[in-house]
Amino acid sequence: MSVSATDDATLTALIEEAGLAMTPDALRDLLQGINAAPESPDWLSLVAPDASDELAEKLQQVKVALSGVTDQHGPGLIDRVPALRKRLAALELDGFVVPRADAHQGENVPAAAERLAWLTGFTGSAGLAIVLTDRAALFVDGRYTLQAPAQVDGKVFE
Repeated sequence: MSVSATDDATLTALIEEAGLAMTPDALRDLLQGINAAPESPDWLSLVAPDASDELAEKLQQVKVALSGVTDQHGPGLIDRVPALRKRLAALELDGFVVPRADAHQGENVPAAAERLAWLTGFTGSAGLAIVLTDRAALFVDGRYTLQAPAQVDGKVFE
């Protein structure tokens, strides 16, 4: 992850202000571990139980950046569904299905094949998105009833 000196300085100041005994690098290592574990809505309390709103927002930004679901491979998440719809229109297609599985229908998806996470922001291990010209939906099983709404824009995906 590339972090500018300004971002690191801001993060350092926020960490010190919260009284946390860690460096920005140690914090990033911790957030990498949190990203690797099953999604939990309480992850912030593990890192900084009394985080200010500013620190909580910064930690969420760093966590998302470390997850790989960022602008690394093209337009930002907010632009991806409209870009897909534009491409569908150009190809005269009515919709597109995006499974969590990789090209080989494998369950263990390498980071480079995280199509569902790239399009929706959803990082669970099972799911499917369908994007139509006027609607989009994300389908997940019961394990993700809390995670999906937390990670996916409800204005874009039903």
